[in-house]
Amino acid sequence: MGQVIKAYLGIFLMMLLLAAGAGVIAAEVEICRARDFKTDVVTELENSNFHPDVIAACRQQAEDMGYDLQIDTYADEDGIRQASVILVYSYRLGPFHTDTEHVLRGIAR
Repeated sequence: MGQVIKAYLGIFLMMLLLAAGAGVIAAEVEICRARDFKTDVVTELENSNFHPDVIAACRQQAEDMGYDLQIDTYADEDGIRQASVILVYSYRLGPFHTDTEHVLRGIAR
């Protein structure tokens, strides 16, 4: 009888560990996706010379992906010289249902 209880307890703990591991991996994938998106936004801003249409398109794309994107431009007499990119994304850790917001920052020059 004791062996049956130990076997079921072992199976239950392995299932719990598997669910927690899958949640951590899914959260890490979301982090990588957000980092790649932030890097793409910085690259697009630099390549377009901070064109307003590109800034609007990046904001729209971030909204479609569920991110919060803030782009602050800094200009001098020759035009826009750099931009600050702030990306806020949701970080959810699988079966524990912890949902927090994380922030990525970047500078486009």
